Amino acid sequence: MLAPKADFYEFGHPKPADIFLIVEVAYTTIKSDREVKIPLYTEDNIIEVWLVDINNQCVEVYRQLIASRYEQVQKLQRGQNLSIQRFPSINIQVDEILG
Repeated sequence: MLAPKADFYEFGHPKPADIFLIVEVAYTTIKSDREVKIPLYTEDNIIEVWLVDINNQCVEVYRQLIASRYEQVQKLQRGQNLSIQRFPSINIQVDEILG
């Protein structure tokens, strides 16, 4: 999810500050997403990452980036709700994400 921009990023790729949320969906790559990709996102100061774990039917939420590490990590299951940090009034059910 990106910050709105008048030119819709026609004249340049989004920068980390433009990114509100990255969502990774993993079926066979859960380990590398957790151990490789998510740490790379901390290097670019991505403020929030969701890792949708298809095998375990959950969504892992990574937030509060401090000293190149996400301090808040939550694992949410079916029946629970979550929201994007930048849009806390919008609730999304984990079931809606997992289908």
